[in-house]
Amino acid sequence: MNCHDAQVLLHAYLDGELDPPTTLQYEEHVRDCPACAKTLAAQKALQAGLKADALYYTAPENLRARLRSSLRQQSGARLGHFPWRGVAAAACIVLFIGFGFLLGGFTFAPSKHDRLAQEVTSAHIRSMLAEHKVDVLSSDRHTVKPWFNDRLDFSPPMRDVDGFRLIGGRLDYVDGRPVAVLVYKRREHFLDVFLWPNSAKEDVQLSRETRQGYHLIHWCKAGMNHWVVSDLDPAELNEVVQRLREQ
Repeated sequence: MNCHDAQVLLHAYLDGELDPPTTLQYEEHVRDCPACAKTLAAQKALQAGLKADALYYTAPENLRARLRSSLRQQSGARLGHFPWRGVAAAACIVLFIGFGFLLGGFTFAPSKHDRLAQEVTSAHIRSMLAEHKVDVLSSDRHTVKPWFNDRLDFSPPMRDVDGFRLIGGRLDYVDGRPVAVLVYKRREHFLDVFLWPNSAKEDVQLSRETRQGYHLIHWCKAGMNHWVVSDLDPAELNEVVQRLREQ
Protein backbone atom coordinates (compact mmCIF):
# COMPACT_ATOMS: atom_id res chain seq x y z
CA MET A 1 0.00 0.00 0.00
CA ASN A 2 1.34 3.46 -0.95
CA CYS A 3 0.56 6.92 0.45
CA HIS A 4 -2.10 7.64 -2.18
CA ASP A 5 -3.99 4.43 -1.30
CA ALA A 6 -3.72 5.23 2.40
CA GLN A 7 -5.22 8.70 1.94
CA VAL A 8 -8.13 7.26 -0.06
CA LEU A 9 -8.84 4.70 2.69
CA LEU A 10 -8.34 7.08 5.64
CA HIS A 11 -11.98 7.89 6.40
CA ALA A 12 -13.16 4.34 5.75
CA TYR A 13 -10.56 3.18 8.28
CA LEU A 14 -11.70 5.73 10.88
CA ASP A 15 -15.34 4.63 10.37
CA GLY A 16 -14.45 0.94 10.72
CA GLU A 17 -15.60 0.14 7.19
CA LEU A 18 -12.48 -1.71 5.96
CA ASP A 19 -12.26 -5.49 5.87
CA PRO A 20 -9.64 -7.09 8.17
CA PRO A 21 -6.93 -7.67 5.52
CA THR A 22 -7.17 -4.07 4.23
CA THR A 23 -7.20 -2.74 7.80
CA LEU A 24 -4.00 -4.65 8.52
CA GLN A 25 -2.34 -3.31 5.35
CA TYR A 26 -3.37 0.24 6.23
CA GLU A 27 -2.04 0.00 9.80
CA GLU A 28 1.25 -1.49 8.60
CA HIS A 29 1.66 1.39 6.13
CA VAL A 30 0.87 4.06 8.74
CA ARG A 31 3.30 2.46 11.16
CA ASP A 32 6.12 2.90 8.61
CA CYS A 33 5.04 6.26 7.06
CA PRO A 34 5.42 9.38 9.23
CA ALA A 35 3.38 11.58 6.84
CA CYS A 36 0.36 9.27 6.80
CA ALA A 37 0.64 8.69 10.55
CA LYS A 38 0.57 12.47 11.09
CA THR A 39 -2.54 12.78 8.90
CA LEU A 40 -4.29 9.94 10.75
CA ALA A 41 -3.52 11.52 14.13
CA ALA A 42 -4.90 14.87 12.96
CA GLN A 43 -8.15 13.27 11.75
CA LYS A 44 -8.55 11.36 15.03
CA ALA A 45 -8.09 14.61 16.96
CA LEU A 46 -10.70 16.28 14.77
CA GLN A 47 -13.18 13.46 15.39
CA ALA A 48 -12.61 13.67 19.13
CA GLY A 49 -13.11 17.42 19.08
CA LEU A 50 -16.40 17.13 17.19
CA LYS A 51 -17.68 14.68 19.79
CA ALA A 52 -16.75 16.91 22.73
CA ASP A 53 -19.50 18.18 24.99
CA ALA A 54 -18.24 21.74 24.54
CA LEU A 55 -19.78 21.82 21.08
CA TYR A 56 -23.29 21.26 22.43
CA TYR A 57 -25.41 23.89 24.17
CA THR A 58 -28.31 23.02 26.44
CA ALA A 59 -31.08 25.61 26.73
CA PRO A 60 -31.69 26.98 30.26
CA GLU A 61 -34.60 25.43 32.16
CA ASN A 62 -36.57 28.70 32.28
CA LEU A 63 -36.36 29.04 28.48
CA ARG A 64 -37.56 25.47 27.99
CA ALA A 65 -40.45 26.09 30.40
CA ARG A 66 -41.55 29.19 28.44
CA LEU A 67 -41.39 27.27 25.17
CA ARG A 68 -43.51 24.42 26.57
CA SER A 69 -46.07 26.92 27.89
CA SER A 70 -46.22 28.73 24.55
CA LEU A 71 -46.69 25.48 22.65
CA ARG A 72 -49.55 24.45 24.94
CA GLN A 73 -51.27 27.80 24.38
CA GLN A 74 -50.85 27.55 20.62
CA SER A 75 -52.18 24.01 20.50
CA GLY A 76 -55.39 25.19 22.21
CA ALA A 77 -55.92 28.07 19.78
CA ARG A 78 -58.18 27.73 16.77
CA LEU A 79 -56.56 27.20 13.36
CA GLY A 80 -58.05 30.48 12.08
CA HIS A 81 -56.13 32.37 14.76
CA PHE A 82 -52.81 30.69 14.05
CA PRO A 83 -50.15 33.45 13.94
CA TRP A 84 -49.22 33.04 10.27
CA ARG A 85 -47.89 36.57 10.10
CA GLY A 86 -45.41 35.89 12.89
CA VAL A 87 -44.36 32.60 11.32
CA ALA A 88 -43.80 34.29 7.96
CA ALA A 89 -41.69 37.00 9.59
CA ALA A 90 -39.60 34.40 11.40
CA ALA A 91 -39.14 32.44 8.16
CA CYS A 92 -37.92 35.58 6.40
CA ILE A 93 -35.41 36.24 9.18
CA VAL A 94 -34.08 32.67 8.97
CA LEU A 95 -33.86 32.95 5.18
CA PHE A 96 -31.89 36.20 5.33
CA ILE A 97 -29.55 34.82 7.99
CA GLY A 98 -28.90 31.72 5.92
CA PHE A 99 -28.29 33.80 2.82
CA GLY A 100 -25.88 35.96 4.78
CA PHE A 101 -23.86 32.97 5.90
CA LEU A 102 -23.82 31.61 2.34
CA LEU A 103 -22.71 34.95 0.91
CA GLY A 104 -20.09 35.29 3.61
CA GLY A 105 -18.73 31.86 2.81
CA PHE A 106 -18.20 32.85 -0.82
CA THR A 107 -16.86 36.29 0.06
CA PHE A 108 -14.39 35.34 2.77
CA ALA A 109 -13.30 31.85 1.67
CA PRO A 110 -9.50 31.88 1.25
CA SER A 111 -8.04 31.45 -2.21
CA LYS A 112 -6.17 28.28 -3.10
CA HIS A 113 -2.87 30.17 -2.91
CA ASP A 114 -3.67 31.45 0.60
CA ARG A 115 -4.73 27.99 1.73
CA LEU A 116 -1.54 26.38 0.42
CA ALA A 117 0.63 29.13 1.90
CA GLN A 118 -0.91 28.48 5.32
CA GLU A 119 -0.58 24.69 4.96
CA VAL A 120 3.10 24.99 4.03
CA THR A 121 3.80 27.45 6.86
CA SER A 122 2.04 25.21 9.39
CA ALA A 123 3.95 22.14 8.17
CA HIS A 124 7.27 23.97 8.55
CA ILE A 125 6.37 25.14 12.07
CA ARG A 126 5.25 21.63 13.10
CA SER A 127 8.59 20.20 11.98
CA MET A 128 10.43 22.75 14.11
CA LEU A 129 8.28 22.25 17.21
CA ALA A 130 8.26 18.45 17.03
CA GLU A 131 11.99 18.21 16.28
CA HIS A 132 11.01 16.12 13.26
CA LYS A 133 12.90 17.97 10.57
CA VAL A 134 13.90 14.97 8.44
CA ASP A 135 12.90 11.35 7.83
CA VAL A 136 16.11 10.57 5.96
CA LEU A 137 19.27 12.17 7.38
CA SER A 138 21.91 12.70 4.69
CA SER A 139 23.79 15.53 2.99
CA ASP A 140 24.15 13.44 -0.19
CA ARG A 141 21.37 14.13 -2.69
CA HIS A 142 22.14 10.80 -4.34
CA THR A 143 20.97 9.19 -1.10
CA VAL A 144 17.97 11.43 -0.46
CA LYS A 145 16.51 11.31 -3.98
CA PRO A 146 16.23 7.47 -4.16
CA TRP A 147 14.61 7.50 -0.71
CA PHE A 148 11.86 9.76 -2.06
CA ASN A 149 11.51 7.74 -5.27
CA ASP A 150 10.57 4.67 -3.22
CA ARG A 151 7.78 6.53 -1.39
CA LEU A 152 6.25 9.02 -3.85
CA ASP A 153 4.59 8.84 -7.25
CA PHE A 154 6.96 11.50 -8.61
CA SER A 155 10.69 12.21 -8.58
CA PRO A 156 11.51 15.52 -6.84
CA PRO A 157 14.19 17.65 -8.54
CA MET A 158 17.29 18.09 -6.40
CA ARG A 159 20.54 19.99 -6.54
CA ASP A 160 23.29 21.14 -4.21
CA VAL A 161 23.06 24.79 -3.18
CA ASP A 162 26.32 26.60 -2.45
CA GLY A 163 26.36 28.06 1.04
CA PHE A 164 23.43 25.92 2.20
CA ARG A 165 23.97 22.44 3.61
CA LEU A 166 21.46 19.74 2.71
CA ILE A 167 20.68 17.81 5.91
CA GLY A 168 18.05 15.43 4.50
CA GLY A 169 14.43 15.16 3.51
CA ARG A 170 11.03 14.21 4.86
CA LEU A 171 7.53 13.42 3.69
CA ASP A 172 4.70 15.80 4.48
CA TYR A 173 1.06 16.24 3.45
CA VAL A 174 -0.04 19.39 1.57
CA ASP A 175 -2.85 20.12 -0.90
CA GLY A 176 -4.47 16.77 -0.16
CA ARG A 177 -1.45 14.66 -1.13
CA PRO A 178 2.00 13.50 0.08
CA VAL A 179 4.81 15.89 -0.87
CA ALA A 180 8.60 15.92 -0.72
CA VAL A 181 10.40 18.34 1.61
CA LEU A 182 14.12 19.02 1.17
CA VAL A 183 15.69 20.46 4.32
CA TYR A 184 18.72 22.77 4.16
CA LYS A 185 20.60 24.56 6.92
CA ARG A 186 22.62 27.77 7.02
CA ARG A 187 24.18 28.62 10.36
CA GLU A 188 21.31 28.01 12.83
CA HIS A 189 18.52 28.60 10.30
CA PHE A 190 16.54 25.79 8.67
CA LEU A 191 15.03 26.06 5.23
CA ASP A 192 12.31 23.79 3.83
CA VAL A 193 11.72 23.30 0.10
CA PHE A 194 8.30 21.72 -0.53
CA LEU A 195 7.92 19.95 -3.89
CA TRP A 196 5.00 18.24 -5.62
CA PRO A 197 3.58 18.06 -9.18
CA ASN A 198 1.58 21.01 -10.48
CA SER A 199 -1.69 19.65 -11.89
CA ALA A 200 -2.17 22.79 -14.02
CA LYS A 201 1.10 22.06 -15.88
CA GLU A 202 1.69 25.81 -16.25
CA ASP A 203 4.66 27.83 -15.04
CA VAL A 204 3.88 30.36 -12.30
CA GLN A 205 6.05 33.40 -11.62
CA LEU A 206 7.66 34.05 -8.24
CA SER A 207 5.50 35.28 -5.39
CA ARG A 208 6.80 36.35 -1.99
CA GLU A 209 5.05 36.84 1.34
CA THR A 210 5.56 36.58 5.10
CA ARG A 211 3.37 34.55 7.46
CA GLN A 212 3.78 34.11 11.21
CA GLY A 213 7.34 35.45 11.01
CA TYR A 214 8.43 33.11 8.20
CA HIS A 215 9.27 34.13 4.64
CA LEU A 216 7.66 32.16 1.80
CA ILE A 217 8.59 32.10 -1.89
CA HIS A 218 6.47 30.15 -4.37
CA TRP A 219 6.76 29.33 -8.06
CA CYS A 220 5.89 26.57 -10.53
CA LYS A 221 8.36 25.37 -13.13
CA ALA A 222 8.53 22.30 -15.40
CA GLY A 223 5.30 20.94 -13.95
CA MET A 224 6.49 21.13 -10.33
CA ASN A 225 5.25 23.25 -7.40
CA HIS A 226 8.03 24.86 -5.33
CA TRP A 227 7.45 26.45 -1.92
CA VAL A 228 10.45 27.69 0.05
CA VAL A 229 9.94 28.52 3.75
CA SER A 230 12.45 29.86 6.28
CA ASP A 231 13.14 32.59 8.82
CA LEU A 232 16.33 33.48 6.94
CA ASP A 233 16.94 37.04 5.87
CA PRO A 234 15.03 37.63 2.59
CA ALA A 235 18.26 38.46 0.73
CA GLU A 236 19.78 35.11 1.71
CA LEU A 237 16.55 33.33 0.88
CA ASN A 238 16.67 34.83 -2.60
CA GLU A 239 20.11 33.24 -3.07
CA VAL A 240 18.58 29.81 -2.55
CA VAL A 241 15.69 30.48 -4.89
CA GLN A 242 18.00 31.77 -7.62
CA ARG A 243 20.06 28.58 -7.49
CA LEU A 244 17.02 26.30 -7.31
CA ARG A 245 15.48 27.98 -10.34
CA GLU A 246 18.63 27.26 -12.34
CA GLN A 247 17.69 23.57 -12.42
